[in-house]
Amino acid sequence: MERIMGTIDEHQSKDELLERLREKDRLLAALTNQLKEVEQLKFAWAGNLGQWSWDVQANKVSFNALKATTLGYDLTEVPQGCEYQFFTDKLHPDDYEPVMQNMRDHLSGKSDAYEVEYRIKTKHGDWKWYYDRGTITQRGPMGEPLFLTGIVFDISERKAIEENHRALIRSLSEQLNLQENLFSAILHDLRTPLSNIIGFADLLAQNTEENDDRAADTEFLSIIQQTAGQAYDMTASLMEWAKAKCLNTENNHPIALRELIFELAAEFEPLLNNKKISLQNDVPEDVRVFSNGPILKIALRNFLSNAVKYSYHEGTILLRYHAKTLSVIDHGVGMSKEKLASLFSSVAGSTLGTAQEKGNGIGLVLVNELIQKTNIQLMVNSVVGKGTQVDLVFKDIDLQR
Repeated sequence: MERIMGTIDEHQSKDELLERLREKDRLLAALTNQLKEVEQLKFAWAGNLGQWSWDVQANKVSFNALKATTLGYDLTEVPQGCEYQFFTDKLHPDDYEPVMQNMRDHLSGKSDAYEVEYRIKTKHGDWKWYYDRGTITQRGPMGEPLFLTGIVFDISERKAIEENHRALIRSLSEQLNLQENLFSAILHDLRTPLSNIIGFADLLAQNTEENDDRAADTEFLSIIQQTAGQAYDMTASLMEWAKAKCLNTENNHPIALRELIFELAAEFEPLLNNKKISLQNDVPEDVRVFSNGPILKIALRNFLSNAVKYSYHEGTILLRYHAKTLSVIDHGVGMSKEKLASLFSSVAGSTLGTAQEKGNGIGLVLVNELIQKTNIQLMVNSVVGKGTQVDLVFKDIDLQR
C-alpha cells in the first residue's frame, strides 16, 4: 500500500491531497483492468472460461465474465449472483436432463464430481459446446451441500474437429464399401462372359479339328464376339470408375454440347446400327454449357448406353436442350415406380436389354456419385412400356454464350 500511495506530506493542502488520491485511484483502476485482461488471456488460451461457484441455498451463481461474453451477452445483461436457471434454461433439449441428472447424482453423493459436456444456446441463437466439472466445497451441519465450485471450458472448437473427423471416417467408410461392392459385382459378372469365351473357343477348336461345319463355327464365333464385348464393357466401366476417382470436380469450363453429343454418338454407332436405332441430336449449335467436361461425358455415355440397351429395334433416341436442361429421351421398355425409386441405390440391379444385353450396374452408381459434385441436377422420369427421360439441369450459371 505504501508503494502505491507513496509518502504523504503533512504540509500538503487539502486539494493537493485529493488530487493525489484521485491519481492513486486511477492507478488502482488501471491495475485492476490489467489483472482482468491477464486473467482472460490465461483462461481463453486453452478454452478455459474460469471458475464458477454456486451457493446452493441462496441459488446464486458466480462466474467468470468470459462465460457470459462467449455466449454473446454483455456483462450488464448477466449480473453476478444470477440464478443457475439463467444457464440451464439455455441448454440444448437433448442435453438438459443428462446435465440435471449429473448434478443430482453429485448432490446426493452418488458421484464424486459433477462432470458433463453439453450444448448451450448463445444470445444469437447458435449452439456452443461446454465442458463443466465441479465438486461440493462446503457442507452444512447435516452434511447437506452448501457450496459447489468448478471450472468450465468452451470445447466448441474441439467438438467441431471431432465432427469433421467423424464425417471423414464416414465418407472413407462409404467409399471403401462402394469399392468393395463394385469390384465384387464386376468380378462376379466377368466370370460368366469369360467362361463363355473359353468354353465356346474350345468348342470352335474341337469342331475345326473334327469337321468343317461352317454354320456351327459362325454361331460359336458370334457367341464369343458377344460375350467378349460384355467382358470389355465391364472392364471399361471399371477403368472409367477408377479414372473418375482422380477427376478434379472443380474443373469447370465451357463445353460445346452439340459437338460433344456427336462425339459420343460415334462411339455407339455399332450398337445403334445393330439394333437399327436412330439417334437424333436436336441440341442447337450455339449452346455452350459451363460445367465439368469429363464428368458430363461419363454421365452422357452411361445414359446413352442405357437408352440404346432398353430401346426397341428400329427405335429412336432423342437428345434436346431447352431452359438450361439437356434431355436424353428413349421410347423403350421404361421402368416401374419401384425400379425408378431404387435406380441409384444398388450396384447389382441391372436388367437385360431388349436384345438380351447384360449390364453391370456400375454406370448409374458412378454417375450419381459424380453428378452430385457438379453444378448439374439429375432427374429421371420413366413409364413402363413408354420409355425413359433423363434430364440434366445446369444450375446457377449462364449457359448461353
